[in-house]
Amino acid sequence: MTLSNNHLIYWCITAIIQVLAIANNMISFYMLTGILKKIGLNEKESQVYLSLLELGAQPASIIGRKANINRSTTYLVLESLIKRGYVNEHVRADVKYFAAADPQIIVQNLEQQEHKIDANREEFIELLPEFYALTNPLSIKPRIRFYEGEEGVKRAMNDTLNASESLYAWSAFDSWFKAPQSLQKYIKEYAKLRAEKYKIPVKVIVRDTPEVRKYLLKQYPTLEDDKDPLMEIRWVPKGIPAFNNETNIYDDKVSIVSLARNELLGIIIESHEIAQLHKAIFQMSWNSAKKS
Repeated sequence: MTLSNNHLIYWCITAIIQVLAIANNMISFYMLTGILKKIGLNEKESQVYLSLLELGAQPASIIGRKANINRSTTYLVLESLIKRGYVNEHVRADVKYFAAADPQIIVQNLEQQEHKIDANREEFIELLPEFYALTNPLSIKPRIRFYEGEEGVKRAMNDTLNASESLYAWSAFDSWFKAPQSLQKYIKEYAKLRAEKYKIPVKVIVRDTPEVRKYLLKQYPTLEDDKDPLMEIRWVPKGIPAFNNETNIYDDKVSIVSLARNELLGIIIESHEIAQLHKAIFQMSWNSAKKS
């Protein structure tokens, strides 16, 4: 067999591999589009979300070209996905960038819907590896995310359910008690998910008030004997001014939600150095706070 024949065989095999890869990508894209439509996204929303996973953070013009959608429609679709919590936006050098939220966020949203469709949720979870395989590993992710309103508070809190380690929390229970009814209901559901489904341990620093003690001991009876395996509490004196912000520190993130009536919002800062600083401050405060 001549060298030229060897080259011919090599290029034929390479071409076949490339065709198979393209076919596999098309099948994967079709499957992912299908499940996104099953959970409520339309065709254009599905295309834009999947395009963002591939592209990483990009301006609307580039996203529209990738999804084959005109620019004005792209903005409308992005706004819809932002409201759902499936896309984040940030500004860099006076240009607005958009990035796909972690697919795990969609799973959490499905879990918290009142009329859950278990089959669709399970199918989505099975396809998570496909979603992550599509994600651009070199994409520039926004380091600061800002969310407004009640949904913004929920989105910032929901991100803590992705923690791979213990949460360190400054908890504003006084403010949760005064929050809108929908948020009071939400925080109880969140606490149940954290403890029962995700089993994420948490260290919490709270103001020592009769209302907060009564609530916590009712919700977590084992706290009285320091035997709750997933929650430890330290108390700061009632005389310390009330803080309306709930702060959670986990992995390389600091999540802050403001529960003030005129300032409902959520912020997530993703930075190893900032997270380490807040963990150190928390640990010093933890060591100084009252145990029981």
